[in-house]
Amino acid sequence: MTPDPGLFETIHTLRAMRRLKPDPVPDAVIQKILAAGTCAPSGQNLQRWAFLVVTDPAGKRFFGERYDHWMRDRFGSLLSHVNDPTPDGRSMKAAMHLSEHLHEAPVLLFCCGKRDWPFVVPAESRVGLAPPSYGSIYPCVQNILLACRGLGLGASLTTMHQMFEPEMHEFFGIPLTHGVVAVIPIGYPQGNFGPVRRAPVETKTHFNRWGQGKPGLAAPTL
Repeated sequence: MTPDPGLFETIHTLRAMRRLKPDPVPDAVIQKILAAGTCAPSGQNLQRWAFLVVTDPAGKRFFGERYDHWMRDRFGSLLSHVNDPTPDGRSMKAAMHLSEHLHEAPVLLFCCGKRDWPFVVPAESRVGLAPPSYGSIYPCVQNILLACRGLGLGASLTTMHQMFEPEMHEFFGIPLTHGVVAVIPIGYPQGNFGPVRRAPVETKTHFNRWGQGKPGLAAPTL
């Protein structure tokens, strides 16, 4: 286990790690990651999260085959650029590597949320299944990603499961009281962590009114 890099180093070097070694991740490490997730805030402290840890080869193969199918279906037009020496090309190449090797990831972590209608949806419009409580689950997901980075594990946030979620419910026995918010492949990374590339925060920041800047803080480029 690598030394804890510290909070801000963890934040600034947290990148999607899509090339993972097949080495198993100890149960105690998984438990530590999940415990970090449950430290996240949630509305009214209702803690609507639930987790499904999948390490079974058959389950990973079931998920991986469907994930890869839908990745190619949704992004097929971009695959011709997968070897382009550009940031987009490299990103797509890494994404497709994960797609093709997802069944080899040591752990697939399904982050689920209890279904709950948002306040904005009036009672008379609440037809069918409510969505999971995304606002309570995504802070938990981010804590999990940060915990993985802090423990030297690679992880990435994926949502392609939306294309075949009903099949997941049936195969894995997930009750309809819960929806799958994110699936996180976890394992020891083949590559190295490093600084993420982001646009300067000032260009994304507005001050008091949209489009208004402030020297040293906000210089929005819209």
